[in-house]
This record gives sequence, structure tokens and C-alpha cells, in this order.
Amino acid sequence: MTAPTFADIVARRHPVHVVAEDDRHLAWLAERPAREGHVIVATKQVVDAVFDLDADAHAALWSFCRGVARTVRERLPCQRVCVSVIGWVVRHAHVHLVPTDAPGQVPGLDGPPPPPERMAALAARFSAPGSTDARC
Repeated sequence: MTAPTFADIVARRHPVHVVAEDDRHLAWLAERPAREGHVIVATKQVVDAVFDLDADAHAALWSFCRGVARTVRERLPCQRVCVSVIGWVVRHAHVHLVPTDAPGQVPGLDGPPPPPERMAALAARFSAPGSTDARC
């Protein structure tokens, strides 16, 4: 059996435990949580990635996430709700909200530091004319 897509979940073709919903978003408990209470928030509109949303849809997603995160923090309770936007494997705009009580409860983003000359070269790419169109 193939894993359900987020479009299947949003269309209710695959059952999940919904925790919040509005006309543009659906939030549900992750079936493979990083921690208990891990919530996935997805747009109902199928869009490849969060940064592909138009400005209005992008702002609406974050506003909805804020409300869900505040509810998670209040109801579980937890000290913080960490946010993750990976956007690689699942080709559907979504955000992970993970309740935490201590550092290290979600995977970190620490890697080895690059050499100073590499950092300078990368920074130059961002400050160059037209850098908003640069590809990573």
C-alpha cells in the first residue's frame, strides 16, 4: 500500500486525527511524530512548497500556524513549540509544529563550520545584483 499524499489527507481520503481546520488549512497529529503532540499543518491548496505560496496565502498559513502552536503549548502543555519547514520529500506546502520542553528534542541544524573564504563567497552571492533570483 502506498503512503497517502497530503492531498489525500486534505480531501479526507485518508483518516487522520484533525486538531484544527479553516477554509484554507488542515492541521493533524503526525502519524510518525518526532515527539508526542507533533502537528502537521498543510494548505488545502496543493502547492509544491511554502515559499511558492503567494504573499496572502503565505501570511494566512503562518497566522493559522500561530494559532495552532499556541493551542498546542496551552493544551499539552510544553515550554515551546518548535517549527520546521523541510519541503523536500513531501511536495505540498506544510509546516511541522513540535512541542518541546528542552533543547535537543528536535533534530538540530548544526553542521561543521565552512572555511571563512567559503562563507565570504556565499555572502557575496546574496549581496550581488539580482540575488533574489539566485538558486541555492
